[in-house]
Amino acid sequence: MAGTLTSEQIEKLSVEERMKLLEMICQSLASAGAEVPTPDWQRELVRKRVEEYRRDPGQGTDAFEFLDNLNADK
Repeated sequence: MAGTLTSEQIEKLSVEERMKLLEMICQSLASAGAEVPTPDWQRELVRKRVEEYRRDPGQGTDAFEFLDNLNADK
């Protein structure tokens, strides 16, 4: 494969170069319409959180309240 990088070559890149590489990879996946599979551990985490919510819906934080608090920290 032309243009293949080894892990050693990637580690030698600056943080800025690695971030740019990551951005390029993400853009290429998005433009290719590639479906990224959801790992089993993420599915299980979502199931657990939905179960917790159903047991006690008042326990969580409202999304808008959360975002307001997040922006207040800036």
